[in-house]
Amino acid sequence: MEETAAPAETLSETVEERLRTATSAMLAGAVLVAVVILFLALAPGTYQVLLALHVLAVVIWVGGDVTLTTLGVVFERKRDGEALAQLGKLGGWIGPKLYTPVLFAVFGLGIALVQKGNWGWNHFWIDFAIAGWGATATLGIAFIGPELGRIGALAGQIGPDAPEVGRRINRLFMIFRCQTVTLMLIVVDMVAKPNF
Repeated sequence: MEETAAPAETLSETVEERLRTATSAMLAGAVLVAVVILFLALAPGTYQVLLALHVLAVVIWVGGDVTLTTLGVVFERKRDGEALAQLGKLGGWIGPKLYTPVLFAVFGLGIALVQKGNWGWNHFWIDFAIAGWGATATLGIAFIGPELGRIGALAGQIGPDAPEVGRRINRLFMIFRCQTVTLMLIVVDMVAKPNF
């Protein structure tokens, strides 16, 4: 008995259903994080809990960024186009599913800490952290994540060692390195602040 190929409409519906499910899950996660942050921010004596969650979120976000950047540099120096293409696919997958929600948790928890700790908003370290967060968040969401996905798809079409794939990877990892340095500066800025 011959198997027939699934109609294009069925495949399209499956893709649309997966996108709706992923979007719904991400929105539900964002609402949950926002509610937890709001609850913890309003509860008495929760500064240390907020701080612990904030630090954990920063570790996940910055640690993931440093890991992807380090792997990119290693694979780039080895001229391992296939590994870079796989890293692109991985980054395109993990970015929206883990790093983007954690990125917003870092911001929400940071705001809650400033409010709960009565720090006030007129400090360089707060301004620097917000500006750095905004720049890296925008760059990551608007360019790096989507570009990792595009590079992975392009590598699948024309091969991971194609010159165009290499050019896009080099450009992306130069930007990625700058983003990583910015994130590390934010962490140093936060840790160097007295009485944190």
